[in-house]
Amino acid sequence: LLVEEEDRKACRNYMKIIESNNELLLQLINDILDIAKIEAGIYDFVFKEVDVNQLCTDIVCSMKLKAPADVEVLFDRHLSQCMIVSDYNRLQQVISNFVSNALKFTTEGSICIGYDRMPTGRLRFYVTDTGVGIPFDKQKEVFGRFVKLNNFAPGTGLGLSICKRIVEHLGGIIGVDSEPGKGSCFWFELPVAGEK
Repeated sequence: LLVEEEDRKACRNYMKIIESNNELLLQLINDILDIAKIEAGIYDFVFKEVDVNQLCTDIVCSMKLKAPADVEVLFDRHLSQCMIVSDYNRLQQVISNFVSNALKFTTEGSICIGYDRMPTGRLRFYVTDTGVGIPFDKQKEVFGRFVKLNNFAPGTGLGLSICKRIVEHLGGIIGVDSEPGKGSCFWFELPVAGEK
């Protein structure tokens, strides 16, 4: 179709479809590889000093480019500075997955990334959105494998399952609070090692 099409606008639309499907296929392959590595116990974790504010700022900047015009991506509550010892790439993977999911189900309003120190001393990271929300009876299911509450939304249904495994490997807990029609808050708490 692309080769035979003469209309430039139609060609651009075909290219967007091809690019989008390539990204979905790559994500599927990466998710399957991640699950296989986690189950085989060979998933790489590299611990080093992480500037939590820089991590969140980087994610906000990259996700703003993917957000629809009517959705604002914001860096919400955070400490003035926070350095911890953890795996930067895995933390980025979890938070980015939360934001990517929020982008699928939020057509207007905001998506906020932030973190708080809990009374226990742990850090609680969160991503809130003003999207469609999740029915209460489905909230525990979302971290299972191949779970998709909306079969028409892009994705493999593996992302949140991978996030759960990563957070648990880092010694943390993960969850979601949501109300249909009012949005969701995906969160995880981590013990803090080597904080400055």
